[in-house]
Amino acid sequence: MLTIHAGSAPRWSRVAVLGLLTSGLLAGARLATAEGPVKAGIKHEAFNRDPNWEGRKNRIVPKQVPTVVQAFGYAPSGFAGKAPGELGGLVTRASEPAYYADRIGPRTLEDRLSASGSFALTKSDAGSGMFFGFMRAQQPGGGGRPISSLGLDMDCEQSGARLAVRLITGQNQSCGTFITPFIPGKYRPTPLRNDGTRYTWKLDYDPDAAAGRGRFSFTLHGDPARPESEMQTGLAELPEAHRKEALSHFPSTTTFAVELPEGFKRQGTTFDHFGLMNMMKAGGSLAIHFDDLTYDGRSQDFSRDPQWDASGNRSTYQAKDVGGAHNFGYSATSLAGGKPGEVGGVFWRTDDWGYYADPVGPLSFEDRLEARGKVVLAVGGPDSDMCFGWFHTDGGSAAPNDAGSFLGVKVGGPTRVGHYFLPAFTATPGVHGQPDKGPVLAPGKAYPWSLVYDPQANGGDGALTATLGTETVIHNLRPGQKAAARGARLDRFGMFSIGPGGQIVKLYLDDLDYTAAR
Repeated sequence: MLTIHAGSAPRWSRVAVLGLLTSGLLAGARLATAEGPVKAGIKHEAFNRDPNWEGRKNRIVPKQVPTVVQAFGYAPSGFAGKAPGELGGLVTRASEPAYYADRIGPRTLEDRLSASGSFALTKSDAGSGMFFGFMRAQQPGGGGRPISSLGLDMDCEQSGARLAVRLITGQNQSCGTFITPFIPGKYRPTPLRNDGTRYTWKLDYDPDAAAGRGRFSFTLHGDPARPESEMQTGLAELPEAHRKEALSHFPSTTTFAVELPEGFKRQGTTFDHFGLMNMMKAGGSLAIHFDDLTYDGRSQDFSRDPQWDASGNRSTYQAKDVGGAHNFGYSATSLAGGKPGEVGGVFWRTDDWGYYADPVGPLSFEDRLEARGKVVLAVGGPDSDMCFGWFHTDGGSAAPNDAGSFLGVKVGGPTRVGHYFLPAFTATPGVHGQPDKGPVLAPGKAYPWSLVYDPQANGGDGALTATLGTETVIHNLRPGQKAAARGARLDRFGMFSIGPGGQIVKLYLDDLDYTAAR
């Protein structure tokens, strides 16, 4: 041990003193390592400046940036109606919202809603889509389907279109039905023609139906009827149950009804416009036209320009969020709350996964781990996920939540739910776990959160406890899982994207406290 008393020691050079201090500290570090495990402490990060964490593929520059063209609104053409004048044009799927819509209400799910009209699709590219119906005009962008919306959800290929009718609540939870046949991974026909065929439709919502939970119904008719031979394409290869499911949709069936799940009416859903909006994920273009509309107690035949509200519907620009191009790390923003400075951004589900993290190791599943801070889900598209917490990576092709090791929070979930905030772990590819359900992140709302992993809880098998706001969920490890994690390293704390199969998450963290080895 070296003690220096000011004014009493010989006049050593600064270099000599620093050398002694450095050698002493290094000796102490070696001694601590030799005598036992490294002790862990809590590290605080407010992000009032760039922390210069380690990043891997977290800022991907796309090889090609597509040009987005939006060219829709009032048009003098007459594809969808019986007389000239209609709403429509070229609609491109892109992260940035664009719409042409009439101001209404506002209306909520406590109001009775009704709409009807006709449409004609005249062009469709692969990966194109649009929404038409009741909606909230202000959207964060990048989330795919518009939050707070009820209406027609169309996805297209070059051969034609598929149609669903959906409600997306103010908390980004969804319910609805495919009008055309759709069996994931097995049968995805496009029975709606892109040759200008005119379709008529009607949508009704009754807030008092289904024992007060609410119910919406939808009817669709096409003229002329689609030939039976075209309906049978691909059906022969399907199992009998799937064949019956496919035949229960349009054009064999023309009327559908969906009951709202319990609690959906209380999720702050507000509609302030009725009209056409692009789907907010990078994709292709379609040309569609609408006419002879009735909605919210009014009608519109477009015999003249109605001068509806418009945003981004006549524009050409370079796309900003390109599919697969992660863009997360330090940000000078303050979306999660507090002073400017946080970490987060855009995460895609892709094979080319990336991370942004603080090197903190070594830690293990034998250590008590704690973290807390603030979180906000700015945008959450359908089937989109990401993770944050402690993890290890060897630079392989699989993200830590698949390959191991990982212990933290998984953000994601099925479209009907939105985005769960779940404690999760992966010790090895075959040893992992998370609860089936838990707290749900409402888009745009900042929450305090915490996570505790106690290796001694649950009779010594270990347990994870996650809290979001005032809601808490506990996940107990099964017997033997902690033992299977013996030797697993956790040497980073941060955030990472996960494997392919979905869309965009835009999430930020701030004011973090987390266990770090020291």
